[in-house]
Amino acid sequence: MHIPTIRYESESQFRMAMDKNAYDIHMRTLYGIKEALRIKEDYVTIAYLETDDHHAELGAPIDIWPDNLEKSLAYFEEIEEYKRCQEVVDLIKRLNTDIDICGE
Repeated sequence: MHIPTIRYESESQFRMAMDKNAYDIHMRTLYGIKEALRIKEDYVTIAYLETDDHHAELGAPIDIWPDNLEKSLAYFEEIEEYKRCQEVVDLIKRLNTDIDICGE
């Protein structure tokens, strides 16, 4: 899945860009975590952040995936994308099962 690039120059532009790209960010969170679990990775890149002077990566280590998925679930509920909601719920259950099995 495509990793979005978010360009901004100020804090207000960053917030506006994050709002504008919310759908892509939440989709990337969902599919990035799903793929990371499949290939047994513990980090997912969600977006690239760019200014004229700086390039960075917005990512998430495994320990914050449940929180990220809960935020994505709330977003998909808000926009009434219930198919995506179910995908997120299923992934949260899978993540909890995988973590329990690993003893973390």
